[in-house]
Amino acid sequence: MLQGLHLPGRTRPTARDVYRSEIGERVDWLLPQHKWEKGKDRPGILICPRCHAISTQKRWFLDEDRYQQLRATPGVQFVICTGCRRIEHQVYEGIVQLRSPLLLANKRQAMALIHHEEDKARRTNPFSRLASVVDHGATIDILTTTYWLAERIGKAFHKSFKGSLDLQRLPNERFVRVRWER
Repeated sequence: MLQGLHLPGRTRPTARDVYRSEIGERVDWLLPQHKWEKGKDRPGILICPRCHAISTQKRWFLDEDRYQQLRATPGVQFVICTGCRRIEHQVYEGIVQLRSPLLLANKRQAMALIHHEEDKARRTNPFSRLASVVDHGATIDILTTTYWLAERIGKAFHKSFKGSLDLQRLPNERFVRVRWER
């Protein structure tokens, strides 16, 4: 048991108490808990009406044919999934900035690469999404809901078009800033 963390009625410290003792209370306010992401576990089959993700036994996946079957089934609960809630609450874990005059000439190929990487990422994690893609001509700014989708897009551009890739991760946070230039 950690010293100084014993509160009346508690037999052991919570995970947050242990975390505070490791990083200190002065830094703790920088890392807020996202209570909106954590909810009660709901038994049964859940489907998201926005992105058509399906959850069975606490595991979310994408299957459009099964979604069409379950949509009319009684007893299925319609719930907004975590990926849709992240976009709704504007909680992003990655920023990607692609900068090159090459993007002007190859805009269709660049956008196809971005969406292809999102599709590949969504197969394993349906919460990996592009929250926004803003085209400024020779620059494309992207916001992603997961940090590893941002890294994946940056690495795909680096592999396809070469150039320089800069990944900046924030300490003690699940956030990454990706810059690719050529």
